Amino acid sequence: MQQHLEGSLLEEIRGKACVLQVLENEELGLIGRVSGSQEALFVQKDSFMQSELLAHVGACVLVEGQNALVVGGFDLEMAFELFKHDLQVDFVQEEYRILEALAPFFAHFQETRDHPHFKHYSQILDLEVKKYDLIISLSPLNAHQIDGLQRMLSMQGILICASYHPLLKQQNFKNALEALAPFFAVIMPFFNPYSLTPAYFLFASKHFHPEADMILQKIDMLEDLRHYNAMLHQAAFAQPNWFYPTYKGLLKN
Repeated sequence: MQQHLEGSLLEEIRGKACVLQVLENEELGLIGRVSGSQEALFVQKDSFMQSELLAHVGACVLVEGQNALVVGGFDLEMAFELFKHDLQVDFVQEEYRILEALAPFFAHFQETRDHPHFKHYSQILDLEVKKYDLIISLSPLNAHQIDGLQRMLSMQGILICASYHPLLKQQNFKNALEALAPFFAVIMPFFNPYSLTPAYFLFASKHFHPEADMILQKIDMLEDLRHYNAMLHQAAFAQPNWFYPTYKGLLKN
């Protein structure tokens, strides 16, 4: 897959602690590769897939929700998807220059920034004191970060975070599961089917189960979706036979 995610370099943007390379690929259009303190890969042809899946996997399980927080990444389109659930979205990202340069990857970039339910902060420390019903981290979290974010969740809150690959980095994956265990009743890994940039995520909840508590009525009422649906929601949590004995005792499902 990696060879298909190459292209001719159009521009390179340097931020505070990150570098963005924008490439042009004949088949896929623009490719954005972020390196440095935060890492991300965006493909113009499929960037909506991650935005839709991560937003709705969490929000379509919540019975009621008011506040969502997105940290550790640049996917501004995710906030636009969360607006469909009438959520107030706080978005934390200090790399303003790189975020601006990624605008071509997000169909509703300016509309999201101008939305009355959207607030952009440079640092987590700048956030108002409140509880969040859904927190999405687009970067893997260490034990200290997990502890801090879970304190910001409501009593029935959900944390979704990027994860290490369970085959390529087994110990890192196990460490993440162990760090989540003291705080959450449900811990389940999932991935994004059909994505050109495959990635793993962890769904951690103090109360809700991502499949048993999936609200079909909510999903059916969503409009203008190109990727997410109820079947994809369930398929995202499917794991192979080898997975469960390998991580026995670390999953909560």
